[in-house]
Amino acid sequence: MKSTNLDRYWNSLRSETRAYPWRNSLSRMAADVFLVNFSMLTAFALWFLFYVVILRAPDPQGLAEVFKNFVTHYWLLWSFLALLVFQLSGFYPRTQDLGGVRKAVSLIRAVSSFIVLFVFADYFLYRGALVPRGVAVIAWILTLLTVGGIRLTKHKILKRYNFEPKADPERVRQVLVLGGAGYLGSAIVAQLLQRGFKARVLDSFLFGENSLDDLKTHPNCELVRGDIRDIGAVVKAMKGCDAAVHLAAIVGDPACEENKQLAMEVNRAATRMLADVARGCGVRRFVFASSCGVYGASEFCLDETSAVNPLSIYAQTKVDSENILMASKAPDFAPTILRLGTLFGLSPRMRFDLVVNLFVARAASSGQITVLNGGQWRPFLHIHDAARAVIACLDAGTSAVSGEIFNVGSSALNLQIEQLAEAIARGVPNTEIVRIENADRRNYRVSFEKIERILGFGCERSLESGIEEIYAAISSGLIADFTTDQFHNQIAMRAMAAAAGGKLAPSGQLGLLERAEAKPL
Repeated sequence: MKSTNLDRYWNSLRSETRAYPWRNSLSRMAADVFLVNFSMLTAFALWFLFYVVILRAPDPQGLAEVFKNFVTHYWLLWSFLALLVFQLSGFYPRTQDLGGVRKAVSLIRAVSSFIVLFVFADYFLYRGALVPRGVAVIAWILTLLTVGGIRLTKHKILKRYNFEPKADPERVRQVLVLGGAGYLGSAIVAQLLQRGFKARVLDSFLFGENSLDDLKTHPNCELVRGDIRDIGAVVKAMKGCDAAVHLAAIVGDPACEENKQLAMEVNRAATRMLADVARGCGVRRFVFASSCGVYGASEFCLDETSAVNPLSIYAQTKVDSENILMASKAPDFAPTILRLGTLFGLSPRMRFDLVVNLFVARAASSGQITVLNGGQWRPFLHIHDAARAVIACLDAGTSAVSGEIFNVGSSALNLQIEQLAEAIARGVPNTEIVRIENADRRNYRVSFEKIERILGFGCERSLESGIEEIYAAISSGLIADFTTDQFHNQIAMRAMAAAAGGKLAPSGQLGLLERAEAKPL
């Protein structure tokens, strides 16, 4: 277990290192090191002049030697501390996109933290002759004027003259998330904003905007209400975006079986239109959320080169969409397919028609879960890691992901349904397991070696952590009734159709399920 955790840590570290915008950041780091050293040296010089000219120190040569020793012994320390604090404050990958007031606040906080940390380090590391506190105060002022002043001046000039620097063709800044208010979409939008991206959401919001309540006031978040089949809404949403993440679909075998024609229209035909519009609008990256369900049934461990075997309309529409996108690959358009495992975990737009979530909810509420065909294998995936996989694709170089298919998950989460039930019984006290066989033939184990090798991606969340968070949400009363329509896409669609007298327009049915989903129960 320790070895597995260590491997996950190193995989995550490698992924973050590869994804970091080194080319754009190194020059800024070098400039900051120069400015910090200039500010510190100037602070020592001014403080020395204050002692000599104002206080008339009796031994100026001895004082100069003391100050020289300070500089000689400390310049590496303050350079390192400055870069550390500035990096943690998001100076390099993020604050260039902030507005004036927020940029100023970020700069003041970062420079102040650097000086405070330097003073404390000086006290604890060098308890003899300490750097004069007057030097620290002057250095704080000068660093604000240099490091902060240059950034704010640049921001003012660019804003005043509406100057746009030459864009890095590799860099993704503005991302359109189609179906971004859904189960997975809300998690992806949150991570995009945390990583400094600008996120635009196109969704019909049939379940409301509550899943994005904590995000929609973010200055880099924009919500657009619309149907993915409405070419006008899609064109408007695509404009100005560097990448699109396509999550919107009628999700799940039962929902697709109820209206096969609509499923084909939404899940397949809409994908073709979205790809054409994306290319026309200059969107360079296109990430599509497919499903490991395309593999259908097999006794072998399957990788991206294995033949697909869709056993449902839903899986078939995923395969068809994959083929459409792979055929659209071009030098200026890089589609990427992510075949996601069966999703689980707590989300702002929660679902309980997914097997892990449903089992935990039933165990917590009734103390019993029913296992159908416990010997079947499934790859499971926490929504946190599914969102991370999307970010990893956007961060990676175009050549690494263009026209590529990646299975997303972890070999540790290739589990039989029986194993899943036993894990839930361990996590939820006094759970009884009832076993039943039926005609469901889906059965597949999946290899995730490719995404680990190419993108350095590894899962961070375990099955146990997902069980724990869902159980806590239900037992605490945060989720009072998991059986309500809002948590079940198919039931909610039926309810809306019934309310419309059984004549719900196709666009209305689409809007209900136009969400970020990748794999059903």
